[in-house]
Amino acid sequence: MQPDSPVGVGDAAPDFPLTVAAGNATMLSDFRGDSVLVVLASPHWDPACEMLAAHYPGGADGAPAPRVVMERRSEITSRFGVNGGTALYVVDERGVIRWRYVAGVDVVPQSSVGGECRSLDSLRSLGMTPDSLRSLGMTGGSLGMTGGSLGMTPPEEDDRLTLTRRDFVQSAVAAAAALAAAALAPTVASAAPDVNELVPTAPTAGPMHITLDVNGRPLALDVEPRVTLLDALRERAGLTGTKKGCDHGQCGACTVHIDGRRVLSCLTLAVMVPDGAKVTTIEGLAQGDTLHPMQQAFIAHDGFQCGYCTSGQIMSATAVTKEPWGPSDDDVREAMSGNICRCGAYPGIVAAVQAVRQTRSAEGGGPR
Repeated sequence: MQPDSPVGVGDAAPDFPLTVAAGNATMLSDFRGDSVLVVLASPHWDPACEMLAAHYPGGADGAPAPRVVMERRSEITSRFGVNGGTALYVVDERGVIRWRYVAGVDVVPQSSVGGECRSLDSLRSLGMTPDSLRSLGMTGGSLGMTGGSLGMTPPEEDDRLTLTRRDFVQSAVAAAAALAAAALAPTVASAAPDVNELVPTAPTAGPMHITLDVNGRPLALDVEPRVTLLDALRERAGLTGTKKGCDHGQCGACTVHIDGRRVLSCLTLAVMVPDGAKVTTIEGLAQGDTLHPMQQAFIAHDGFQCGYCTSGQIMSATAVTKEPWGPSDDDVREAMSGNICRCGAYPGIVAAVQAVRQTRSAEGGGPR
């Protein structure tokens, strides 16, 4: 029976069959004894969903790491009282929900991990991001935890409200990692060292040499680790067709392709691009003087006005034609919702995408 509201912290996690069997585990309850991060995703296909979930978890040197279960079936999400949105749950080794964030319901994550583990900012105050947990080995003894208590102090209310979606994912994984580490902690932590002394001071990193394959040509650069792919393309390679809009991953103007998959270059560090990966920018779509069909369609259907967002719109639209979206205009709007046009040229953008999709479908050229 579907609950009237999302299941909360302290409740038993609803059991359900896994979409993909993990070894001998075919039900969520088969993971008892481990902490699990349950990601309830929107039923709409999200090309970044699996990438987000896979980016943060993982222990080092055999350290405990939370398992991640992705689920978007409506009959399963409804068991948690979540309908049509996104939610993150951390389930402890006994099958009890210890951390929750439900989009549209929770202003800040709800938690019983250490009593006050409510946001990534509270983890950062102790240096306990997912990376630092891994660098510390995530062992209960080294963190001085007893019974899962982290002794964290919540941030001020104004700070809580500034968390991004990525912060929530990081916070959920960190909470799950803390539970995994707490399960190995001794019941009595005598003479536990101060956690502040355990956070190593990272040395200042110098420039790193990288070689990118950009639009079919090798590009060798020496960049600092903090340089984004967007800045490397614009400032170092001179490829200014990729635009810097919000610089926060919210407008889509910086969209490029990595191995044919659209990514936000303002949120991608240049040093994170895998060796041998093919980066394609708006300058690489046309073949000489022959425009790409999507570029031609944007012209034919007036899919732009001022043109600032157009390169990102075209790069996203090109990727959409290869992704498994539905055939309707609403499906296109959902697929392109990460790209903002402040001029409001959306009808022309949708028409351009649909024209290319219908041509590809008629030619038997892949997803519509």
